[in-house]
Amino acid sequence: MEILINIVKNLLVIVVIASFLEILLPDNSMRPFVRFTIGLFVILAILNPILATIYSERDLMARAWDLPWEYSGTGDFQETGKQVNRDIQKAGSEVIREKIEQQINSLAILVPGVADLNTRVALDPESGELSEVMLVIRPAHESSEDGAIEAFSSNDQENENLEVVREKLTSMMRNLYGLEDQQVVIKFEGG
Repeated sequence: MEILINIVKNLLVIVVIASFLEILLPDNSMRPFVRFTIGLFVILAILNPILATIYSERDLMARAWDLPWEYSGTGDFQETGKQVNRDIQKAGSEVIREKIEQQINSLAILVPGVADLNTRVALDPESGELSEVMLVIRPAHESSEDGAIEAFSSNDQENENLEVVREKLTSMMRNLYGLEDQQVVIKFEGG
């Protein structure tokens, strides 16, 4: 008897809503769709209480968060997460280090007296900041004003030229990267 009362209550609510919608809708092509939808609600209002009593001992509502999840792996998740984080930081640091080396090469090659160079950059593992720059420079041998290469040049003049290159590069690293003079190591090939 309770099922029948429940069905009648649901049907009355649907009939009231349907008649209200019929009054609001003008006579046009929307009316058949509204009647079809109301018919579906009537079918649901009749079937829902009947199915609820037939399958009362079964729980048809299965929620994803109610299902058990079995994880068979063992180990410390926190340590695994830290290791993944370290790997990501290491890969990022490598890319940053390579880009800084390329940037320094591009700038240092513009200094007069530098023919070629190799750059090695050290990053602080904790903060990721630039901690040291090592430049190995192959100096350019200057020619005289008339274009001829001087066969015998003064050692003092060459050392003075190398010192000027060292000063320019150290100043450049200090200004661009905020490094101290002792953090910039400059070596010349052949000397």
